[in-house]
Amino acid sequence: MDRIDGFENKRDLKRHYLIYYLRVFNRDTGEVLGHLVDITAKGVMIMRDSPIEVGKEYKLRLRWRNAKDKLQIADFDGVCRWCRPDVNPDFYGAGFAISTDHPEHVKAIHSLIDDLGMPSGLIDGIDS
Repeated sequence: MDRIDGFENKRDLKRHYLIYYLRVFNRDTGEVLGHLVDITAKGVMIMRDSPIEVGKEYKLRLRWRNAKDKLQIADFDGVCRWCRPDVNPDFYGAGFAISTDHPEHVKAIHSLIDDLGMPSGLIDGIDS
């Protein structure tokens, strides 16, 4: 397994890189937490312009339009597992573990990946 910043990378799910950078909202406050960078069934990575509290659970919401122009919403809870400066010093990356496994949440996340995910094979060499 790979090591990242002193931690063993135990990724067992393929990341899905999105064609669009969706805004990620705190569904309690409506605040934009950042923009979605990638997603798996168990976690998301967002980019933002300031650090975010690690270890805290957030109520997250994503909104997008599917191919039929119907508004889709994915609500789920996620715990921020890490936050660190990006290569671009104006931004921070933050990783969230999805902390709910409610069937509706799982269905919404898979719908998002299906609607907006980049087809596999489009990005050579990126598979994890």
